[in-house]
Amino acid sequence: MAGFQRSERIDRAPQEVFDFLTAPENAPAVVPSVRRLVAITDGPVGVGTRYRETRLMRGKEEDAELEVVAYAPGEAYAVLNVSTGIETVYRYAFRPEGDGTRVDLACEVTARGARKLLVPLVVAELKKEDGDHLVRLRQAIGA
Repeated sequence: MAGFQRSERIDRAPQEVFDFLTAPENAPAVVPSVRRLVAITDGPVGVGTRYRETRLMRGKEEDAELEVVAYAPGEAYAVLNVSTGIETVYRYAFRPEGDGTRVDLACEVTARGARKLLVPLVVAELKKEDGDHLVRLRQAIGA
């Protein structure tokens, strides 16, 4: 499986960091290319919640549908995007570290068939777009 990993210490409690990261209105502060993140399912957020994410990509807005595939408040969160035969999962783990939180991010990219050839390009683009978003999360939350 291809992808990348990042880790960042944030001077806030795990639940506070989890709540900030999972709040749709905070997405543009964490990932600058994200213009908006809107729930397209009803009810409380949890596994199965779906979002429409709008990003500015190569000068134009593009929409993607995301699905929450892990949701354990204060501990774990993961979202899945399937686009043109390529699956991307962003997995976040939150754990106490001293008086703050260690956030670990694992980005996993998979594909089938001929799409496998595109995976290294997708990973490179995701690193460029999202590789620093834990640093931005720390800055946005004010820690």
